[in-house]
Amino acid sequence: MIKSTNAFIKKYNLVGKKIGVGLSGGIDSVVLTYILSKIKGIEVVVLHLNHNWRGIESKEDEKFSFEFAKKLGLEFYSETLDKSLKKTETNAREYRYDFFARAKDKLGLDAIFLAHNKNDKTETLIYRLSKGTGPRGLLSIPAVRDFYYRPLIDFERSEIESFAKENNLSYRIDKSNFDTKYKRNLIRSDILPLLKKINPNVINSISSFIKVNEMNQKIVDDYVDEKIKTIKTEEKYDRKVFLKLNKEVQFEIINRILQGVVKTRDFKTVEKILNFILSHSSSKISINNDTFLKVYADRFYIVQNKKNEYLECDLKVGENNFLNYTFIIEKSPAPKVFPNNNSNIQYVNLDFDNPYKLRTKKAGDKILPFKSKTSQKLKTFLIKKKIPLEQRDKIPFIALSDEVLFIPFIMVSDKLKVGENQSECYKVTVRGSEK
Repeated sequence: MIKSTNAFIKKYNLVGKKIGVGLSGGIDSVVLTYILSKIKGIEVVVLHLNHNWRGIESKEDEKFSFEFAKKLGLEFYSETLDKSLKKTETNAREYRYDFFARAKDKLGLDAIFLAHNKNDKTETLIYRLSKGTGPRGLLSIPAVRDFYYRPLIDFERSEIESFAKENNLSYRIDKSNFDTKYKRNLIRSDILPLLKKINPNVINSISSFIKVNEMNQKIVDDYVDEKIKTIKTEEKYDRKVFLKLNKEVQFEIINRILQGVVKTRDFKTVEKILNFILSHSSSKISINNDTFLKVYADRFYIVQNKKNEYLECDLKVGENNFLNYTFIIEKSPAPKVFPNNNSNIQYVNLDFDNPYKLRTKKAGDKILPFKSKTSQKLKTFLIKKKIPLEQRDKIPFIALSDEVLFIPFIMVSDKLKVGENQSECYKVTVRGSEK
């Protein structure tokens, strides 16, 4: 095991690096920490997260981990969670990885080693199969992901137990590991023993399946990557070319597009989005609360509809800078023609006794377009003008209370029209983004 871990470190060019190792106090992490302490040419820091879920036992785990690190002559770093945090398997995992990320930044670590083994890999695969997963989920736990490294991933737990016994290593036993209300414990204690009745070598058999799947996935990745290059330009995808691809390739491309966008990329979700693209040439479909997929002009793409913070400032005579625009307000003789909505220069009837604002949109806004007799909702007006949803929070308006009076390059309200006999008005010059 020591020889294998040393080779692992050299393989991934980690000689001379500062490595953190997650130590819970359990047998797997104790063995890995001990192994790393025996390898020359690396700096090791022991990382322990006290979940604070088991009272005195959690404190004893932390004390044991500290004393074990001290005995090995290793630096020790720990944090303790608030005991009020929600106690679930998923949350526990998220808390641990958040802790490791903080430790990496705070301590200047180059890598973090975790003690997952072949049994963990098998249990994870069974868990994912029971919950529903795709081909990529069948990869189970990788040896390397980001800055996380797992040098014991190809060793069975029985080998780790033998190593601990041979080297007289003591370790903590977490009683919660025997509570089968936690699904992974149920797999470990009940399901794997049943599978071993079918095949005593089931751990190795499943591990071999995972390795074969890794190789197959590499072939698929290389092929799909090449296909994506033929349809993708600046985060937009050519629908015409996409429609010519095999459905299986189409499915995998959509699966990748949704990665990081939706929490669960199950078969039904991917198929729903794929069928939408196949059957719509100009439309959009909601993916979650603030994200949708849009098909437009022979392209499809993901749009994040994250609302910008509401902003406003007072409008004054002179230069007004707001968002990416500059509004210059100055007195001027009244024009004979009014208005030209596409121009960056407009002549308007402003009365600065009113508290005009330069601001972004807000709920309840209304508008009275030039030569209109009735007001309408700003939202309705912007839809009619085909202003994309993702741009509507980025447009600056001249407004008075909930009445939008001026939209640069798009509209001047009838309420700002200059009278026929009016000799003087205000000239508004807008510099910045058009629409």
